[in-house]
Amino acid sequence: MNKKIWILILTITTSFAFAQTENENLNSQLGEMKKFFLAGDFENFANYTYPKVVEMMGGKSNMVKATKDGMNKMKNDGFSFTDLNFKNPSEFLKKGNELQCTITQIIEMKTPRGKIESEYTLIGISNDNGQNWTFIDTSGKDKETMLKYFPNLHDEIVIKPKKQKLID
Repeated sequence: MNKKIWILILTITTSFAFAQTENENLNSQLGEMKKFFLAGDFENFANYTYPKVVEMMGGKSNMVKATKDGMNKMKNDGFSFTDLNFKNPSEFLKKGNELQCTITQIIEMKTPRGKIESEYTLIGISNDNGQNWTFIDTSGKDKETMLKYFPNLHDEIVIKPKKQKLID
């Protein structure tokens, strides 16, 4: 998969649901991001995407356009999101001025071949000690691949393998 498509998938699937953690700001911001995504408000959704991902997409306006275009293509091809949830938030790790954590993201999607459920690792990053969070969706990529794009990730961060199953 080429780099731009992979980055687009990162932005489209980044963080749609709600996982309870002890950090109320993280919980609230996950909920807000989910609301913006499901409403198709990709301008506000982009505010929750890790800045380097936005930069890799060529800036916020390019990311918003690519996300809209990607969602329209998916819809035309018979794909749609039906449910989004989170589970298993990790401990917070400190690297430099960043707090980092992982959350398992569960995405249910309708496809032309039936419903599928996918689980990927979502990475949350805060540069202000947990006040504001942005997110990176690993889209099933392994830790080694993620470190190539994001060398600032903590050495102890755990990125679980992608799971996917047909559910309907």
